[in-house]
Amino acid sequence: MVKKTILVIDDEKTTHIILKAMLSDEYNLIFANGAQEGIDILGEKPVNLVLLDIQMPEFDGVELLESLMIDTHLQTVPIIIMTGKATEEIEKTARDLGAKEFMSKTFLFSEKEKAKSIIRKIALNESREPQKLLGYKQIFRTLMKSLLKETVKGDFIKACRKFGVGLINSMGIDYISFWTVQNNRVNLIVSLGDAQPDDFGPDEAKTEKSYEQLVKNGTPYLTNHPASGKKGFFANESMKKGLNSEIGVPMFKISREQLMYNNMKVPQGTDLFGFVIMKRSRVFTTKEFRLLSSFIIQSGTIFWFLYQRMLKNLS
Repeated sequence: MVKKTILVIDDEKTTHIILKAMLSDEYNLIFANGAQEGIDILGEKPVNLVLLDIQMPEFDGVELLESLMIDTHLQTVPIIIMTGKATEEIEKTARDLGAKEFMSKTFLFSEKEKAKSIIRKIALNESREPQKLLGYKQIFRTLMKSLLKETVKGDFIKACRKFGVGLINSMGIDYISFWTVQNNRVNLIVSLGDAQPDDFGPDEAKTEKSYEQLVKNGTPYLTNHPASGKKGFFANESMKKGLNSEIGVPMFKISREQLMYNNMKVPQGTDLFGFVIMKRSRVFTTKEFRLLSSFIIQSGTIFWFLYQRMLKNLS
């Protein structure tokens, strides 16, 4: 009989050791030390059940549970919340969000047979094959080819729109926006997708925590729960609209030739001229984040060319 697979997401090594001794005879166990690592595993391996700790430094188990329950592909994976600090309020929140069961670690470790019986019932569900990122090289080649055509007669805004539509159709992006930054002024160039934010523009963008990371630090970011308070544009509204995951990528003032000469790395201190925000209801894996951010930074060299041409034509 093929063993069911349980994913344990907990940053405490002690919990890993105890659960391995307790469950490994009956189940295949996979261990993740944090929320994003857990998301990455769910994106690669079929899992029958998740044992999820509440207290984690990256973003907590309740936030991860909320994001997974929005994700139309992963919301069918049953989740048991486990915690060392059980309260009625946390338990109610977890169950309301969709947790199948809630266990204190005291119960889990002291009443092992009862806990195993509960796990056994919930782990009966068939695992679902993950939606792996396949064919992305061809997708990126097609988008880049289309973008290069715009350098002949196309314009910056049209290129942003075509590129955005391409990412929406091929990468499951639900919302994408293109912004420029010039003389500390922020401009929203293109905003695409079904879940458009209400009354969110340049003034609001400059107050976001992620704006500082993008513009001042010049580094991409990933969040799979914008409302956690750490990262994300119009975070609370995003969660209301079911956009639980976000990637932000800066676009730099650098030519394609300069980027290639520097081994496809942006030299430190290079100014940026804009950035791209992508949101969707499915969580982003680290692999997707790295591929998308790298591709957009490379594509940004063409957008920089088109942007300069637009400014020249306007002057």
